Amino acid sequence: MKTNMPLSKPIRRYIAEAERLLDTEITLLRKPEAEPAGTLIDVYTYNIDKNIIIFPANYIGLLKDFVIAKQCTYLLVKGAAEERGGYRVCSYDADSVYRGMRQIYFDTLKDEAKKDKKLPVKKLIEMLFMLYRQFHDDLNELPWNPIVNARVYHRMEQLRKTQLYILLKDGKKDMDEMSDMMEIIPRRYFVLDKSMFYARDLYLAKTLPSDKLMPVVNIPQMKKFDHLEVKEMLTTRWTHTAWYQSKVFGDNMLEIMEKYLQIDWNGEITIDYFADLYKSGVAMTNALTAYMTMKDWFIWEKPKHLLNALEKSETYEHEALRKIFGDLIDDQNLNGGRS
Repeated sequence: MKTNMPLSKPIRRYIAEAERLLDTEITLLRKPEAEPAGTLIDVYTYNIDKNIIIFPANYIGLLKDFVIAKQCTYLLVKGAAEERGGYRVCSYDADSVYRGMRQIYFDTLKDEAKKDKKLPVKKLIEMLFMLYRQFHDDLNELPWNPIVNARVYHRMEQLRKTQLYILLKDGKKDMDEMSDMMEIIPRRYFVLDKSMFYARDLYLAKTLPSDKLMPVVNIPQMKKFDHLEVKEMLTTRWTHTAWYQSKVFGDNMLEIMEKYLQIDWNGEITIDYFADLYKSGVAMTNALTAYMTMKDWFIWEKPKHLLNALEKSETYEHEALRKIFGDLIDDQNLNGGRS
């Protein structure tokens, strides 16, 4: 480990375990502009020869330790996956982008038919790829969040209070995301997005466990479901709202998570253990995409494929829009979608 900063003995042991298991060295860096959740720059994703964990410069004590422990665990999952068959991520290409954007477009048309105020064409064009990327990003983060957090919670007891504070804060942020666009995007996609985070927080609340993470407590719109009788719930106008539908879909997603994440969180520290964590995350992701009818939207590829896809994303978007709209769209429309 390369660092000159003071670290507690438990977190030093945690880092040493990861370095020993992966036969690697981890470098810790403080950066004022770092992401609050920290950033892992690893040899399995990027063309570098060392693993780097970056965290905000103002993080100290247990908050710093939690970010380091979380990123170390994620590094172990990646490294074990690579050693036991190859690390893959959810990526995309021109064909998968087209399939996803086309389905979003069809669903948008159905949704728009019910509205008095129609969405301007330029806004619609801009929204298609935005929603596609939103779900891509979420599905690349969602399965590993509960896996990594559950492992850290059961291995680092001294971090639990700090961890619960961060998870509660993140849960509220994720539920607030896209709320200002609820009337613009197709309801189906707003509901599915909220459902994923609802299910994640419910799973963590059961697995950690902590009632403080419960979405029905954290989310103002869902508080009405706390202790609400089924008969009353089914006879109110709430059954027609996006938040009620999010709860219904979220309960189903929770069942998927519980099915695929039946894990001994205190398992022995071995390559095979962390490789199994990776396999569980992949299986859960596939089950969720199948449930959301997004199975053909993404492809499992090496991290380098995704890095290349990110560079080509604008080209993929333009190609998909031309296939969807044909001669009805020109370069001015495409550029207009950016404004």
